[in-house]
Amino acid sequence: MITRTLTALAVGSALALAAVPAAAQEAAAAAPRQGGSMLDKAVNTVHVSSWNVYGANQTHEIVTSTVQGGHALRVNITAAGGNTWDVGAGSVSTKPVKAGDVLLLAVWMRVERAPEGRETGQAIIRLQGNADPYPEVVSTPVAPTGEWKLYFANAVADRDWAPGALGATVQLAGASQTIDLGPVFIFDMGADYDRSTLPTN
Repeated sequence: MITRTLTALAVGSALALAAVPAAAQEAAAAAPRQGGSMLDKAVNTVHVSSWNVYGANQTHEIVTSTVQGGHALRVNITAAGGNTWDVGAGSVSTKPVKAGDVLLLAVWMRVERAPEGRETGQAIIRLQGNADPYPEVVSTPVAPTGEWKLYFANAVADRDWAPGALGATVQLAGASQTIDLGPVFIFDMGADYDRSTLPTN
């Protein structure tokens, strides 16, 4: 059994390589897991360009960054919303997911401008359905710092999901703040995967 620490390191190494398109073939052989590599298990487009930003009271742009891949999506929220989901960014799945599969969400994130009176940002990372009523698969609040860090959530798929029906979302409207988002990863680890070995926040 791989320990939690070694698992986190293996995931981090695979993600770092995955975020660089030129290294994709090499990364596909890295960090072997139960039955394959981490890149084989990604069910979304992991590049920063896969983020879609929505909501009022925000501006966004791709900026040069030190995060893996060299670019980040900077989202500036000018006013808090009535709901945390009033502003956010999403990335949809590109492959099917089966009921019972263990899913791991991993998001590179940092705060560029923290909410007034705070040192950390305020966000919620989620896996959810992409159609109204946007059913939740898993949701986790996070407090990004000024340093790049991977934030994680995991769950067991409650149903079969067709390509495009499932997605990762980062809800950002909890405060006026500026958040940088790096690559996002939705990993399908397959059925009966030991969730205790997955990295946590």
